[in-house]
Amino acid sequence: MGEQTDWRKELSKAGAGLQELLSEGMPTENPDDWVHRLEDKLGQLSRALTGFCSDCDLGLYDDCIELAPRLVPQVNKIRSEQVQLQASVQQQIQRLHTQQPDPGLQQSMAAIVHKVDQLNHHAVDLVYSAYDTDLGGPG
Repeated sequence: MGEQTDWRKELSKAGAGLQELLSEGMPTENPDDWVHRLEDKLGQLSRALTGFCSDCDLGLYDDCIELAPRLVPQVNKIRSEQVQLQASVQQQIQRLHTQQPDPGLQQSMAAIVHKVDQLNHHAVDLVYSAYDTDLGGPG
């Protein structure tokens, strides 16, 4: 039996890798290598995001709702964020395959990195709210 992947860590790592590449900036001369690296980073992000969302949808969110029914609106919001973020990543991958990089590329990639970070924080906050508050709270 293999080890289970911690998709939250993988998602965070993929977001950081994309952010690092973006901080280098797209070179003005021969940007092809950079664009290929960007495609790889987006692929890693897409896989991590899919794994993260699958893990959460396979029970974590249901457990949170069972423990704290008041969290249903937050769970629904996070699920919606996941769908939107997955669509954005796929759209960017498709965009890289069908057209030349444009000046707005780095800005749209930075927005994705920000959304990944937000999603990760929202999920952590949700789990904390469900388990810490409703299982006796602190101390």
